[in-house]
Amino acid sequence: MENKHRKYMELAIELARKGLGKVSPNPMVGCVIVKNGVIIAKGYHCYFGGPHAEAETLKSAGGRANRATMYVNLEPCCHTDKKTPPCVPKIINAGIKEVIVAMKDPNPEVSGKGIKTLRHYGIKCKVGLLQKNAEELNRAYIKWITKKMPFVILKSAVSLDGKIATRTGDSKWITSRQSREVVYRLRSQVDSVLVGANTIIKDNPSLTAHRMGRNPVRIVIDPKLKIPLSAKIFNTNLSQTILITKEQNKQSAYLKRLESRGVRLLKFLTKNGRINFKQIMYELAKDNIASVLVEGGGETNALALEDGVVDEVMFFIAPKIIGGRAAKTPVEGEGIDRISQAINFKFT
Repeated sequence: MENKHRKYMELAIELARKGLGKVSPNPMVGCVIVKNGVIIAKGYHCYFGGPHAEAETLKSAGGRANRATMYVNLEPCCHTDKKTPPCVPKIINAGIKEVIVAMKDPNPEVSGKGIKTLRHYGIKCKVGLLQKNAEELNRAYIKWITKKMPFVILKSAVSLDGKIATRTGDSKWITSRQSREVVYRLRSQVDSVLVGANTIIKDNPSLTAHRMGRNPVRIVIDPKLKIPLSAKIFNTNLSQTILITKEQNKQSAYLKRLESRGVRLLKFLTKNGRINFKQIMYELAKDNIASVLVEGGGETNALALEDGVVDEVMFFIAPKIIGGRAAKTPVEGEGIDRISQAINFKFT
């Protein structure tokens, strides 16, 4: 099966990728319809709340879809409790004879039900072609829908000797303009960017995509409410800003000023003086945030890693030596006593 159908599924996955940064928390889905060895229609899910890939492609194919084969990187949906109508009835009504699916939808409301319904109506279904590719593409969606937590990427720019700033705190710029543009593009592809209060105080960043695409939700952790009201993230409406602080902070003139500027407040109970990152991530997932880019300093990064929420680490390494025992590193905190306690990742 793979040799005959692979190129069409590769195209479906390529089309699906066009929805990156536009359809979340929905999955990215691409669809290709083939008849007698010829592609007669193709499409993808373009934006959240918009038509699904299968519906768009069937609309483009029209009557030619009858007795054709459909390739789709995710199982067609069959549930009705959502913004758009289900795709399975459309596939049945169009007369599609076979559906090749890369992976089942992990959403419990679908999870095999779409395939079962198609087979019930006599449509052949094959599942698993390029499944790993499909899972990698929608890794954020998979984690969000199955674990009720966003996919978390920890990003840092470091020197060859593992420093993110000099002993005086100077960090502009360790890496190149090209590296920063990659980060801006990455911001446009995730749902949110998260930093700690010290990053805002020291660098006063806007945390936007710098016209590379959609701006992410900006999240800052500030338990002690020490960020000045003049900070850029509190004074620009380029995207939503969320301030995470501790439950013990009473309503104050400072917080009222932030709320009047559209800043959303999330309060959490602290333990040992800090907010647990898992609590934060569970709450963000409820707000349909399926991916988070952590761009904090050493302390914020250390806490995220310690609490076990990080899925991927991305280091931009510059050919520079900074030195200095007091220079900042990308992961600080208490650290570990033995190498066996290290947090392990795999190169990809």
